[in-house]
Amino acid sequence: MLVIVSCQKTNPPPYPPPIPPQPIVTDTTVIDTATNLIGETWVIDGYRVNGIGAIITISDTLVFNTINSYTFNGNTATYSFYTTASAYSLTMNYTPWGNLTGPIFEGNLTSGVILGLKFTDITMGSGNQTDYYLWMHRI
Repeated sequence: MLVIVSCQKTNPPPYPPPIPPQPIVTDTTVIDTATNLIGETWVIDGYRVNGIGAIITISDTLVFNTINSYTFNGNTATYSFYTTASAYSLTMNYTPWGNLTGPIFEGNLTSGVILGLKFTDITMGSGNQTDYYLWMHRI
């Protein structure tokens, strides 16, 4: 049995379809949508050293004045606050416990409450790297 088949070549459409040209944006206005702490006031309600023992109750006020300057109970110091892959990183220099660094999550910023987040003393020369767990709220 002899079967004769005829084929015709077709050109399939490109996938995905080409994107039509977009208009050129000429507006040079820059909008900074980055999250920051400028103008916010937070109170440290308590802390625990190395995650053990009772929470020590305090009432220390933090006022974030500029992009890198804050006051801790009225004493001016520097801080850094930036985005990481999973949270924000806050480093507060010259606290009574040293230079502390730790994460703050989007939910903490939204609710204005931090419940026992771990901050580590990264003060140069302090080899013990003590951890402090902080309880804070925004006012």
